[in-house]
Amino acid sequence: DTNNYRLAFLALLQSTGLLRQLTKLHIMMHQSFLQHLLPDNFGVHLMKDGLSVDMLVITVSGEQSTKDINVTADEYGKGLENFVSLVKSRKFVLNICKEPSTKKIVKILTNDYVECFELVAPCNFQAELKMGQVKEVSVSTPGQNCSSPTHQLGKCVLDWRMVRDGCPGLKIFGGVGVKEFKEMRARRKKEKEHMRKASSRTKIIKVGKHKRRLRCGECEGCKRANCGACRNCKDMRCFGGRGTRAQACEGRKCLGMVGGKGKDRKH
Repeated sequence: DTNNYRLAFLALLQSTGLLRQLTKLHIMMHQSFLQHLLPDNFGVHLMKDGLSVDMLVITVSGEQSTKDINVTADEYGKGLENFVSLVKSRKFVLNICKEPSTKKIVKILTNDYVECFELVAPCNFQAELKMGQVKEVSVSTPGQNCSSPTHQLGKCVLDWRMVRDGCPGLKIFGGVGVKEFKEMRARRKKEKEHMRKASSRTKIIKVGKHKRRLRCGECEGCKRANCGACRNCKDMRCFGGRGTRAQACEGRKCLGMVGGKGKDRKH
């Protein structure tokens, strides 16, 4: 079958010493091929030099032909985890074309050799990294129907929580330095906490049939002076405008009112 032919070809390259001479190797395999590389099988001995090239690119296809062996989601997960642990390349690109199940099953990807790891996978793929030597990790997803707000960053596949503990030497994650990444996360967390506190101080009054929120008067936006330069300021009568917009200065938006609806959101 296809898997045996592929394995035989790799064994030929291994026996002739060609794999040892390569600096980059790209292998495309079906999910079932991973079963040949499990500890109880001999497949890994037939291509061991191929797992040590400087840059290894692996594309795992989910498209099944009549000659491919059916594998369960559990068998596939174990086969993939085992394969990743065998890689000794400095750069490793793992391209997952399709998952055997629509359900998200977390794979624990362990490796002690890879320094630069790139993951391309569909949105229903999820992994946790435990890579002692990795310094740079990037992730992307080709999926088009993902509802996650962080889809473009690939966080629906691999986010910071899945790498921070298992990759102690990590320096770059998603193209951003880890130090800068941590500062960004801390800043966003502080802003969310500030907005939460400001929102709790916001007063709500009833005007006719409608409810209206008032400024908290304590946040940074409320304490800031009118800039005189934004379109809302230029429309104010005190700056020579017509006063038709009746909107607050763009720099004085109350943080406690961000996320509201209608006119309240703009004051």
